[in-house]
Amino acid sequence: MREMLEASDVDGFLTLYERYVSSGKFTPEVMSLTQSLLPTVLMRQLGSQEMSPPTIVKLWRLVRGGQLLLIDNDLRARINAEIDSALNAGGETDQGPAVHLAMLEDTIKAPKRGRMADLRAALQEAEQMHRVAVVSTFNVTTWSASDAFDYRKNLCASHQERQFLVAVSQYFPSLKAYPNVPLRNFIDADRLGPVLPQRCREYLWRAELDVLLCTPDEDPVAGIELDSSHHDTERAQERDELKNMLFMLAGMPLVRIRAGDTSLVRAEDFYDLLQSYKSSLESIRPRRLRPRRTHDGLAPAGTAAQRTSTPRRKT
Repeated sequence: MREMLEASDVDGFLTLYERYVSSGKFTPEVMSLTQSLLPTVLMRQLGSQEMSPPTIVKLWRLVRGGQLLLIDNDLRARINAEIDSALNAGGETDQGPAVHLAMLEDTIKAPKRGRMADLRAALQEAEQMHRVAVVSTFNVTTWSASDAFDYRKNLCASHQERQFLVAVSQYFPSLKAYPNVPLRNFIDADRLGPVLPQRCREYLWRAELDVLLCTPDEDPVAGIELDSSHHDTERAQERDELKNMLFMLAGMPLVRIRAGDTSLVRAEDFYDLLQSYKSSLESIRPRRLRPRRTHDGLAPAGTAAQRTSTPRRKT
């Protein structure tokens, strides 16, 4: 229903809303739509006369029958001004003029103090009041008090990303895990030169990786992508192919992991998910890490290579 309102399809929204009311299930989210987003769309379409007569009649019947609550008197007045012509356009004029929607009174004029007669008269003249329940929905989440007084952002864009990073760090305790790393930070486009297609080069400068695994000396080892249903579109699959090609050209493995349950938010759940991809992740788990400071071209004296280079004397 939210998509219908965002697309200004009032008739489609009212059709779905009728099914929702007949089902007997009432949720705070739908109440929030009818009291916040719907009045704005209705006011815009009624003001520009974009709403069709059948849609006006359907809206009038829902409000008059008490199935849809509209507390804006200006909106009720616009519906009253359009309902007669809408019924005439639909050929529904057998019962005479339409019954207009009543205006809701916000306050009752207070009587003077000490005069019981005036109080009784005011109560007799008071119109029926309508109670409107405003429902707010809250979710339990975590936040840091220091973030309220700072302009920095965490490298993890969400709590879910943070928990996934914790699970990856626990699964690879000898490696460092970095989130949301730009591809240009660890893939050298200049050294690839003409081998790199132009589309891959352009994608390289704007794409990021979910998790990058590095040695303690910040040498990249592999990449991990946490896929979801958002990767099922044709455009997303094209971007995924470009990222796969870049990792293949760079000579680095890229492991794609997809959770069957999109509600995973704990590090323990993500660790179990990594365990299910054990066959793919074991290929990138390092058996022995060589620090960068030993990567030189000189072999230490006394090594096997040095001993084999010296011929033995026969005795």
